[in-house]
Amino acid sequence: MHLAPTDEQQAVAHEARRFLDAELTRERRLEWDALPAGYDPAFWRAVAELGWLGFALPEKSGGQGASLLDLGLLVEECGRAVAPLALFAAWTGGLALQALGTPAQKKAWLPAIARGERQVALAVSERGAALEPSAMTTTVTRRGRNLVVHGEKDFVLQGVTADAFLVAGCDGRRGVSVVLVPRDAKGVTVTPLATFAKDRQSTVRLRQVALPADALCGTPATAWPRLEKLRRTFATLLCCDLIGGADTVLEMTVRYVGEREQFGAKLGTFQAVQQMVAVMAIELEGARHVARQALWRLAEGLPSEREIAIAKAWVGRAYREITLMAHQLHGGAGYVVEHPLHRHTLRAKQAELLFGSSEDWLDTLADQLRLAPRVA
Repeated sequence: MHLAPTDEQQAVAHEARRFLDAELTRERRLEWDALPAGYDPAFWRAVAELGWLGFALPEKSGGQGASLLDLGLLVEECGRAVAPLALFAAWTGGLALQALGTPAQKKAWLPAIARGERQVALAVSERGAALEPSAMTTTVTRRGRNLVVHGEKDFVLQGVTADAFLVAGCDGRRGVSVVLVPRDAKGVTVTPLATFAKDRQSTVRLRQVALPADALCGTPATAWPRLEKLRRTFATLLCCDLIGGADTVLEMTVRYVGEREQFGAKLGTFQAVQQMVAVMAIELEGARHVARQALWRLAEGLPSEREIAIAKAWVGRAYREITLMAHQLHGGAGYVVEHPLHRHTLRAKQAELLFGSSEDWLDTLADQLRLAPRVA
């Protein structure tokens, strides 16, 4: 197992950091907070020209064919800068269509996604059914040769700017199907959700949406195992975002306690402060190791369910704890909305819930450890 980035990967990460440092100024982020998309068109064009939006898509579809490890390092740099989650949503939407779509759907959508001209969002979760397909109330039925989709999806990442949705629904009693639903189809409404971190999530309502048969992605009623695999992959990539954010918080805290004076001495000279920063560093290093181990096993096609559960449960909690300790050491300065620590804190709390909460992944790990007798 080799987890250290190669020279080429380090060069990509370095360029990404330089670009994001220049683009994501405090003033520009404050302006974006008031925009419906959470970013401006100039930023989206810039990341598209860099090839980021098709970074992990196949070259034949207009992408760059980067590996999952390569994408993880780019995501980590975006997390370091607390970049808009619209980027993460674009990657997950493209990868989901690559995994679930028919050849015709990929040909029609992936090149435009890579160019930044169109966006696809994954719409799976419902308020009462995030992880259990049998509890799903959204349905996919047949009317003649057409499909009819009816239901409601919540927490759709970047639904406000999506041009189409990959909607999961119960297909009779046989299983779960996924259907590609254009945003402008009759019966589709998209409502923005107010979220803790002000990321752009939406509720997507589908009222008897009639679609041609070729809107179906893959074989009917067989999508759930592929959706679960995508959830594990996206949870691991999200861990990379959180690692980048936690690294930045540690760096800014070390810098702050090294400069700030109290009682005539630098804060960093007090033993209690030193120990708190040391704990933050330990939390980060442990989280970084488990996240990269999980991503490496995924990229190599090795069994990784146990490692992913450990990573998502650990990294989400670690980022949250690191930001809380940073607030204690920054004092009142860290609670100012304009301070970058404030944005990291919101991201840490929000992202802890995405693609399964820490508690959900602890339950998954407990199942892996076989703590309870299996029912025959």
